[in-house]
Amino acid sequence: MMKISELLHIIHPLQQAGTFDGPAGRLRLDSRAVRKNDVFVALRGTVSDGHRYIREAIRKGARVVICEHIPEDLAGGEVLFLQVADTRAILGDLAQTFTGFPARSMKMVGVTGTNGKTTVCTLVYQVLRKLGYNAGLLGTVETRIGDRVTESRLTTPDAVSLAESLSEMAAIDTAFAVMEVSSHALEQQRVGGIRFDVAAFTNISQDHLDYHRDMASYIDAKKRLFTMLDVRAVAVINRDDPASFKVTEGCRADIWDFSFREDRDFRILDEGPDGLVLDLDGSIVSTPLTGRYNASNVAQAYLICLALGCAKSNVAAALGEAPGAPGRLERVMPGIDAGPSADAAFSPPSPKVFVDYAHTPDALENVLKALAAVRGKGDTLHVVFGCGGDRDQSKRPKMGRIADKYADVITLTSDNPRTEDPDTIIRDIRAGVVRSDKIFVDANRRKAIRSAILEADTRTMVLVAGKGHERYQEVHGRRNKFDDREIAEKALTEWIERRIHKKRRRSGKPEKEVD
Repeated sequence: MMKISELLHIIHPLQQAGTFDGPAGRLRLDSRAVRKNDVFVALRGTVSDGHRYIREAIRKGARVVICEHIPEDLAGGEVLFLQVADTRAILGDLAQTFTGFPARSMKMVGVTGTNGKTTVCTLVYQVLRKLGYNAGLLGTVETRIGDRVTESRLTTPDAVSLAESLSEMAAIDTAFAVMEVSSHALEQQRVGGIRFDVAAFTNISQDHLDYHRDMASYIDAKKRLFTMLDVRAVAVINRDDPASFKVTEGCRADIWDFSFREDRDFRILDEGPDGLVLDLDGSIVSTPLTGRYNASNVAQAYLICLALGCAKSNVAAALGEAPGAPGRLERVMPGIDAGPSADAAFSPPSPKVFVDYAHTPDALENVLKALAAVRGKGDTLHVVFGCGGDRDQSKRPKMGRIADKYADVITLTSDNPRTEDPDTIIRDIRAGVVRSDKIFVDANRRKAIRSAILEADTRTMVLVAGKGHERYQEVHGRRNKFDDREIAEKALTEWIERRIHKKRRRSGKPEKEVD
């Protein structure tokens, strides 16, 4: 527990009122979680203001309140109020202090950018684990601490939750913590108090403009990660993105950059639906990841691992076995391998089905271009996607135009509509689609996915985009169980079962009995 004198030394309050001799309990942002003697920090959010919950926090047992203005009617008494100019600005350092500075006990890796964060972080984590290191992962899909895996709700957690997770990692002697750092987290200073040893920039494209207002503000938010770095750190930069030069302005770290367009030391040697072969500055990496954009993700993971001190040959070999992140151009396979009708003589070739998290114009274009580049002559590319509700509306027609450009068939459907009408969102996307043929609309996402797969033939590639790893669909504040991969797998299995059944009927061979 922290003494009040220590707390005062950290935050240097502008004003204080009331008394409490301590020691202080835990640091809390949610008044509902407050317990006896806890410290409640009132944060101003985009939706809610923590100052409105000071009374509830005190009623629950808070004895120290850190806030930006002290309520006059509560000042005095046995609750210590500490006024600061900006509660967010002090929270990161405060959270790290409360938990004993856990980030200092391990090497910290932070990855930012619009697309690729999850794949890069997951690859780095998988390589480090493959090489025998105790590594932790904090990201969009999941948090991994030792052998414990939990589903994530935010790309980057709040400063207090982040400090607590790092404390858990420190307790089991974690050597490396690999984390995604979102623009929201940087803007809201959630990673304050953390010294990153390696930071990486993937790319910038339109996203989150409902929050950041414009691209300049969005880029400035990303830039914060690199202005935080000291001279001992390494910044791994994708120079194929023009914004990389803006992001690294004023960066004091050692910059390791790469380019597949301009640097002959980084080359794609081969690509296909089953993966890539890359030359990364003399190291040959054969990865199961598909798509040219994944070449940058693999290269970035490779350089990050080298910056952490890993040997080139070991990293290259481990990357060849790293599957990457779930829901990122993930190939869906039928769940039929051990089924009673899975007879080699009757099992037909099937459509190729992929699920991807692409929910921005740039991400959708990258994944569609990747599949278009590796499909066979005469193959049909069918994309099923929608756009999230209560988010940047300007990207909807842009994504419609991209689908129109690269896909042969389009099915527009619902994504996470949140509080918006799915049909309205679909109309916004449809405004960007010029052609009227080969376009289908079904707001029921489950039906849309099933129809696209069941009506496909063996020369069809189906991409289900937008939700990737997510296991829910958010509708009017509720997260209903929903997994694109699960639905696609069942539909693909049904597609194969139907063809097997037809073949058996035509051959006159009886169906196999089921035990």
